Amino acid sequence: MADNDKILDPKTEERIRQMARVVCICKGINLGRVLKGLEGSETVADVNRKVGTGSGGCQGERCGPRIKLLLKKMQEAKGS
Repeated sequence: MADNDKILDPKTEERIRQMARVVCICKGINLGRVLKGLEGSETVADVNRKVGTGSGGCQGERCGPRIKLLLKKMQEAKGS
């Protein structure tokens, strides 16, 4: 397939790549799944219960801060 035969535009391709990024390394949980878990959540523990993050080998040491930042950004966006 040649470059000009691409099905997706570059913005869509980048969005898909971002959604596929792994947030919880221990459990292999990607950003798309975490973003769905953010809906209606107020704390990292809420997200953890919904999507299974924070229950891997590191017990949320790696993904917890990332989820906390995502929650903060989401709450700031709602406040705008």
